[in-house]
Amino acid sequence: MLLLLDVMCVAGVGWAGVLIGALIRGERLVPTTVAVVVAGVLVLPGFTAGVLTNRRVVRGRQPQSGWVRSVWSPPELPRWGLTLTGMVFFAFWFAGISAIAGMSQEIPAGDTAAARRQVDHQQRFALGVLGGVGAGGTALAAASLLRVRRTARTGQPQTTSR
Repeated sequence: MLLLLDVMCVAGVGWAGVLIGALIRGERLVPTTVAVVVAGVLVLPGFTAGVLTNRRVVRGRQPQSGWVRSVWSPPELPRWGLTLTGMVFFAFWFAGISAIAGMSQEIPAGDTAAARRQVDHQQRFALGVLGGVGAGGTALAAASLLRVRRTARTGQPQTTSR
């Protein structure tokens, strides 16, 4: 199931990337509602699964707070994977942030071209956010998959002993 959610997350990142690329070229391939809903449906389950599966039960030395029974574990990915994730995240972040400038401009009455550009900027911002979330979710889910594979190979569950 985690593999399916990770693949969906990758598909959502690709979907957002293609649509942002088209918007930068001046083409809107699908309406904003469709673009954002499809990206959200593809990205958010994988992101949620990645966050939840990177929590581990605390074993060994107990944390200072007695109510903390689990901790979030950062992803155990190779450096190239973390670097690639960071670059993709930054690209989506930049696409979203750069769209804000276009959204803040006032639209003169009756100017449909300006209104269309504003909608394009709104779509680009939303897809930038979801693409960044998807990049992070993909890395988190991939890290969980690597941990499961490593655990299956060694036969011993990995624990956090901090």
